[in-house]
Amino acid sequence: MIYFCSQQKRRALVLQHPTLNGIDYLEVCDAVMGGCGKKLLLTLLKDAPEAGLTAAQVRIAGGGATQVHAMKVDRTTSAPRLLTIELDATGDFSTYTLSLTANGAAADPPDDFDPQLSAVDFSFKPGCDTSADCAAAPCCPPAPVVKPDINYLAKEFDGFTQVMLDRLAVLVPGWTETHPADTGIALVEALAYAADHLSYQQDAAGAEAYIGTARSRISLRRHAKLVDYSLDEGSNARTWVFMEAAKDAAIVGRGTRFYPRAPGFPAVVKPDSGQEQQLNGALAFEAMHDATLFQEQNEMQFYTWCDQDCCLAPGSTQATLANHYSTLNVGDVLIFEEKRGPDTGDPDDADVSKRWAVRLTDVRVTDYLGRPLVDPLNNSPITQIRWDSADALPFPLCVAATTDSSHQSRAFPDVGVARGNVVAADHGIWGGWEDLGAVPAAPPAPVSSGSCSGVTGPVDAPRPRYHPHLANDPLTFAAAFDATAPAAAFLAPSSPPAAQLEVRDDRLRDWTVVADLLSSDASDMAVVPEIERDNVVFLRFGDGEHGMSADAASSFQACYRTGNGTAGNIGRDSLAHIATAVDGIRQVRNPMAAKGGRDPETIEHIRQFAPFSFRGQLRAVTEEDYGTMAQSDPAIRAARGTLRWTGSWHTAFVPVDAVAGDTPSAALVAATLDRLNRFRMAGVDLAVEGAVIAGLRIEMNVCVDPDHFQSDVRDAIMRVFVAGTRNGQPGVLDPGNFMFGQTVYASPLIAAAQAVEGVSSVGLSVFQRLDDPTFDGTAQGFLAMRRLEIARCDNDPNRLDRGIFVLHMDGGK
Repeated sequence: MIYFCSQQKRRALVLQHPTLNGIDYLEVCDAVMGGCGKKLLLTLLKDAPEAGLTAAQVRIAGGGATQVHAMKVDRTTSAPRLLTIELDATGDFSTYTLSLTANGAAADPPDDFDPQLSAVDFSFKPGCDTSADCAAAPCCPPAPVVKPDINYLAKEFDGFTQVMLDRLAVLVPGWTETHPADTGIALVEALAYAADHLSYQQDAAGAEAYIGTARSRISLRRHAKLVDYSLDEGSNARTWVFMEAAKDAAIVGRGTRFYPRAPGFPAVVKPDSGQEQQLNGALAFEAMHDATLFQEQNEMQFYTWCDQDCCLAPGSTQATLANHYSTLNVGDVLIFEEKRGPDTGDPDDADVSKRWAVRLTDVRVTDYLGRPLVDPLNNSPITQIRWDSADALPFPLCVAATTDSSHQSRAFPDVGVARGNVVAADHGIWGGWEDLGAVPAAPPAPVSSGSCSGVTGPVDAPRPRYHPHLANDPLTFAAAFDATAPAAAFLAPSSPPAAQLEVRDDRLRDWTVVADLLSSDASDMAVVPEIERDNVVFLRFGDGEHGMSADAASSFQACYRTGNGTAGNIGRDSLAHIATAVDGIRQVRNPMAAKGGRDPETIEHIRQFAPFSFRGQLRAVTEEDYGTMAQSDPAIRAARGTLRWTGSWHTAFVPVDAVAGDTPSAALVAATLDRLNRFRMAGVDLAVEGAVIAGLRIEMNVCVDPDHFQSDVRDAIMRVFVAGTRNGQPGVLDPGNFMFGQTVYASPLIAAAQAVEGVSSVGLSVFQRLDDPTFDGTAQGFLAMRRLEIARCDNDPNRLDRGIFVLHMDGGK
């Protein structure tokens, strides 16, 4: 489902069309009473085409472990709207989708078939009983509760003061006092002083010779390198910038600078002008690639296929735009945003959190025959777009709505829109070449006065110390830009950030910027940037053994970017100015907040983590070692090792339980076996297998209070036990709640059911293992698991071996 619309008018409009046809409904033909056959009865809105449809034009997708295919399609003259479809097999409990296509290879519907009514979802198990009404669940959940934003990493006076003032601004927004003599400010500063005093006692500094007491960050960097610990120098922030074009084909080049909003300045300023010099500061951003702007991409409306009150559902990876957009291409980035409030139609009421960027993976303006893509109902031009699943919409986006009665019940088709003309930008700005000064001249070599052998002559003199520093800070560290990665990956790049720094000498030779000189030899022209605690950047050259040394009396220059850390994590709509000579740009802004800005690693963090980074167990000795090392893989939820004598040697058996909840895949088992093989003891064999699943059968007798509906109480209990609560809490029977060898007790199950509103009383009628029904868990009050067993009660009709949960309801309304 692309849209969830509360008003569906498409069927009636297609019926009024002279030639357009579509699917009315589908029925599953039962073979025997209570069973499911291999025949589908498809009823169309109008008479089926006389030429008929072939089995290749019927595509059935979806399903779980059982896939089905159409074998034959029949049309009878007695029922011209009815098509009988014979299948090669029957399906399971999963949801299937039947689609009519132009041919076996095309995704478009047959000619004269409506695109929106050429597919239908169905199930092979329509006769399963239900005790509640099947009302459609809305796709727009309530807004999540925002947790308080508190910086728990504050470690000094100013930080503690700011944390308390920020929290007071949220709790008491009317209190805006800042004068030091105010009682509230005085109390905040007194508490911050006490906290800072305690922090200083914890972080007392000492001599630079020891990592536990060093004050200099450069000293700590070198101490940490001795134990192979590399410091994190932070990273700059990234964001998407939207530019409103006033003319077509305006080109914005890589390196174009953007600045935060400043009153009194136009949206476009000339580069290197007096206005840009006034805007220039620590929060400048630069474009990471070239971009060509088009007016038609300023605002693109979604096409709702003549329906009203529609939203783009969460998880969507495709949409339809209302028009032909020939300037859109695969790889372009679009930003979806709510333009106006759905209830009022006022742009000021738009939810600014409903903004999302996607990178297009498919753009279609023509069908499979090369014809312009249109809605066959009214010939409206449309554009089909798709994007990667990594960019799937995380929230429902209202695209068309009717305002409430207090706002004249007006229909707005542009509640949510898509915007192109988007460029990637990151925090930091390049400066010009900066003179670092000359290398001191070497002192004259001293002459020895003699030796036992009677040989006299010059001796080696110490090399001059050349340790220049950059005039500006902070130095930018940025990750490489990938123009093909999903848009979601742009704000969280996987590649490590690198220093944005270039160094050259007076002979115009470029020196390579590296992280350390340990792997460099005397011929490598390498330089290392070292950052002190106050962000001042010093440059360290080689000593002639590890890296080439700087020639005496030579000079160096550096060109670098400044701007780094969390300061670049600006809020949405903060950027408002662009420095460019290009005409045709009316407005610039960043619809979404900048992310990814990370401050350099603090001194305290280095002290805490560097001494222990090299400590790690490299050999599995005990049974627990095998389980612990296997569980280090994020794809493995739980693992347990056991050693057994297998005749001539010991074998370590490692059952694993996958996070996905299913039996571990062959690839995961092979990868785990290969990884654990590096840790096993000599003379010990290794075997990795799936966990032993013990399915449970749980049946409850529930008495419902007379004032509550029985179906409502039943649904509430099923949510608590199976589906999980609406606030994100997993169900009581969620697989993540069971571990290896964990005994399952009856009392927590009864307590969870009893806590549901409307339950008068509850009792267990069946509580047993599926593989051992002789043990009466109801009488004993528990079910014991063996060491390598994990209890499961998924209540999945397709996997009954993984547990059954049944409710016997009584009472209520």
